[in-house]
Formats: sequence, structure tokens, C-alpha cells
Amino acid sequence: MTSEPAPWIMRLFSLGRSAPAPTRPAAERKVREGIRPPKFAKKFAVLDFEAVAAPVISMFPPPPQVAPGEVVIGTRDEELQYQDIRWSSLKDIPRVSIAAPLVCQIFNWHEEVQWTGIRLSDFMAATGLDVHEQGYFVVHSRDGHYFETLSRDEALDPRVMLVNEMNGAPLPHEYGGPVRLVVPFLQGYKSVKWVARIHAYRHDPIGIKRLLGQSKSGALGRAWTDRLGIVPAQGRPGDPAPDRTS
Repeated sequence: MTSEPAPWIMRLFSLGRSAPAPTRPAAERKVREGIRPPKFAKKFAVLDFEAVAAPVISMFPPPPQVAPGEVVIGTRDEELQYQDIRWSSLKDIPRVSIAAPLVCQIFNWHEEVQWTGIRLSDFMAATGLDVHEQGYFVVHSRDGHYFETLSRDEALDPRVMLVNEMNGAPLPHEYGGPVRLVVPFLQGYKSVKWVARIHAYRHDPIGIKRLLGQSKSGALGRAWTDRLGIVPAQGRPGDPAPDRTS
């Protein structure tokens, strides 16, 4: 069953017509200049490039809102052992803040964001979640459809976080709140919103963007890493190597 394109899509990208002119002052629109929607833009449920502090993009309809105290992250290790981890039970894990770009290479934009939360590696250490050194983790969204993968080496990078604050305020629902994943050295679609489950796999389960043929690799092209000074994670990448010239 195929759903009709969302109103956002019809307004912004219908039939090849150009998007309406932004209404905010030019100083607030600089990072949105040059956006290039891909051919599959009409398949997204939400595309709002007028939003502040960053564009709101969602491939599938957002799930219902939940309070921070209701957030539960289900985990499953390589031995098929399951746990339900309440976000409220992780208060002893040190909170970390980083300023890092969120890059949507597919749409050709980026935003500098101040993220606050806990390192994914600290979450795994606290919950006992791990996988073989050649294994992978899959992060599932609470929307029930979206999921993306990280190699074990990528997941253990200290820049990878489960965040609940954005720019010093609680993470808004439209940006994946109360808790989302942030992977600053990969394309933005790897930073899964509305985190619901984190499962371990011995072999590459392949993320949804690769499965749909919308991206060959979650890695950023050289133009982006050079421009923003982004250093790729050390160790084994989770996706095939990209074209490093773009």
C-alpha cells in the first residue's frame, strides 16, 4: 500500500516546481541556501526547511510523543539476551556536551548543533551490551520503520551519543526527542531519531537507506569532511567505502 505524499512534499517539491521563497531574514537562512532535494524527496513524510534551529526531516510519520520519564530503550546482545533500559535509570552515566555539525549530504545542507547526552559507549558499558569485534549494532526508531547500522568500532567512537538536549534545551519531539542517536562523523540519516531499540548482529544487517537504494554509504564524502574538519572514525567502517571525491 502506497501513501500519498505528505503536504510538506506537495508544497515544496511538487511536479518539479521550485520551493516558495523563505520568509525569515537572510541571516537565518544561510545554511539552507543550496539545498538540492533528491529525486526521492516525495517519499518523505516530513520536510520542513523553514524550521528553526535546523530543518525537520522525517522519512516516516513521527511517532506519538512520550515524556522523558517514559523512554525505554530495548537492547539485545549477540546471544539474544534482551533488556529494557529506562532512560531515567541512566542518571549515573556522565553527561557530555559536544558542538558538532549535523550533515545531510543527500539534501546538501548542514547545521552546527550543541548536543548533550551520554556516550553510546558508556550506555553499552553500563548495560553490558556488546558484540563481536567484527559485529554491528542496529538502532531502531520508535516510528516502527526506520533503522540504521553502525559497526562496533563506529559505535564505540566517543563522539557517538544518545542525546536528550539540543542547543541547551530538552530535545524537541520533531528532532527525535526525548532521545535520539547522534553520529557526527557520518551522514545525518545515521543519527536515528526517537530511539527505541539497539540490537547486536554478527553480520552486516544493512541500514534502511542502503536497502532502499537511497544511499550507497553513510560515510561523508571528502568535500564535506574537508570543509567541516570532520575526522572519520578509527577502525572498521559499517558501510562500504564511499566516493571520497564528493
